[in-house]
Amino acid sequence: MAENASSKKWTRREKRPITARQASERFGISIRTVQRAWAQPREQYLAESLMRNKPWEKLGMSRATWYRRGKPMPPPEKEQAHDHHHV
Repeated sequence: MAENASSKKWTRREKRPITARQASERFGISIRTVQRAWAQPREQYLAESLMRNKPWEKLGMSRATWYRRGKPMPPPEKEQAHDHHHV
């Protein structure tokens, strides 16, 4: 079971259980080494980035309005395509 916990992929929005400083002290490595090991690959960051996905455009509103309304998310693509057939 310990293998599953250590191999867990962390998403950008999750808080890590320990700080980089604590990990560096525990494993005897530099803080920068920990930060590099924890860094998210650019391809993954871009794929998950809200700016790249622009959900406000899918809802037909400006980015500012989208933030004011509490960042509502559009329905999944499958449902959204289905809605267009009923228009």
